[in-house]
Amino acid sequence: MSKLLPPNSTQLERNITEVAAKNCELPVEIKTLASIDNAPDSFLSFLAWQYSVDSWDNSWQPSLQRSLIKKSFRQHQIKGTRQAVREVLSQFGYQCIFHEWFETNPVGTPGTFTLELNLNGFELTEETYVEVNRLVKDAKPASRHLTNLLINVQPVCLPRIAIGCHGAETVTIYVE
Repeated sequence: MSKLLPPNSTQLERNITEVAAKNCELPVEIKTLASIDNAPDSFLSFLAWQYSVDSWDNSWQPSLQRSLIKKSFRQHQIKGTRQAVREVLSQFGYQCIFHEWFETNPVGTPGTFTLELNLNGFELTEETYVEVNRLVKDAKPASRHLTNLLINVQPVCLPRIAIGCHGAETVTIYVE
């Protein structure tokens, strides 16, 4: 580190540089910090800032945080398109159908769109609903305005078996 000092540096400057070099040593290599897969979990928020991740929460699982950092470049490439809205909502496991004003019958108000959101059996909490609206607002084309959000709740029903006993008989009921 002292090689960065000019040749005419004072002894005090050299001493300060030497002490600072000892106190500023990183516990891991810089290569590790720059790697999304190898960076410590506590450093992911800095990588998110570096890669311009639009949506971030420190309480999310590190695996989700790493995934969002990796997808950030792609999100910025397609931002402002239907595909961006689809990909943002697919992170929650949802599918969406995007209807622009000129695709509706009768033709809607110019510059507007409606969104049909299929939950695919996943839960939609109030917090998730707020997050979905925020993400759609960030990803949608800037010239378009959401006029209607239709949410399709189609629970995924798995066959369930209820077994009950009545005396010596066993009754099995299949619920679909």
